Amino acid sequence: MRITLFFLILCTVINATMYSQDEGVKPPVVTEYKGDTTFANFHALRFDIAKAQIVSLKKNGALLVRLKTNANTINRLKAAGNNDLATQVERETAIKNKIIILSYLQEFKFCPVYFFSSDYSDSVKHKNISGIFLDTSLVINPNIVCTASFYIIADNRSTICNSSLGVVPQSLANSSVERGSPERDVAIVIKNRYFIQLHKPFPYFQIKSTSQSFYSGKETMTSIKLDALYEQLPKLKVGIRESKDLRKFKGCIFLLNQAFEEFYKSAETFSIPSEVKQFVY
Repeated sequence: MRITLFFLILCTVINATMYSQDEGVKPPVVTEYKGDTTFANFHALRFDIAKAQIVSLKKNGALLVRLKTNANTINRLKAAGNNDLATQVERETAIKNKIIILSYLQEFKFCPVYFFSSDYSDSVKHKNISGIFLDTSLVINPNIVCTASFYIIADNRSTICNSSLGVVPQSLANSSVERGSPERDVAIVIKNRYFIQLHKPFPYFQIKSTSQSFYSGKETMTSIKLDALYEQLPKLKVGIRESKDLRKFKGCIFLLNQAFEEFYKSAETFSIPSEVKQFVY
């Protein structure tokens, strides 16, 4: 009887394990990564690095905004013969990206801002940024030139993670891999040019929105164009929740710009120490 009961329990455990594997179990939680070299002196250095980043951004920097193309999805639909659906995804993607561009142009004033498609992520990583920037029609315009010596990346409608990387010197940046678990979806995540998420106290993400605006009470050509784009969302059958998020996106940028300005005020007179420069790239 005892043997039979043990056998039944054992079979149940094995079946449960097989079932969980078939269903796709979550990856194990990484617990040891904060012992790696990038977390050496992390708490002592991160404040100076964040100040150096915001000062560099304000004085001779730029924000590069990465736009998703959904190219893989569109190509799969076309390959499967779903041309109508592929065209719809293309139109939706274009409208959303135009809303993102115009929202930044209306609300972000901390430093120059440029836009590139995710297809050019590797070029941006290696500072090959000539002839990659998009205009408001989502067309690459070779006349749009970024001469900034320092830039950071804005990923929109993205996910922040419990970062597995501490303070990464430039010599290790290209080979560094983020292993941290995702925490939550947010409107904007700020990363360095190797697409490594920045750390506090730098304002590296934005969740909340606001109805305030730099141009509150004034109608501008940009705001008129945004309103016209908003009107197209229901026609494209964009969901109500997503449409609201897109309409509120400019409010997120307003608050991000405000956070940058406030943090810069606390670091304006900061002189970047030589030992910190290897972390600011």
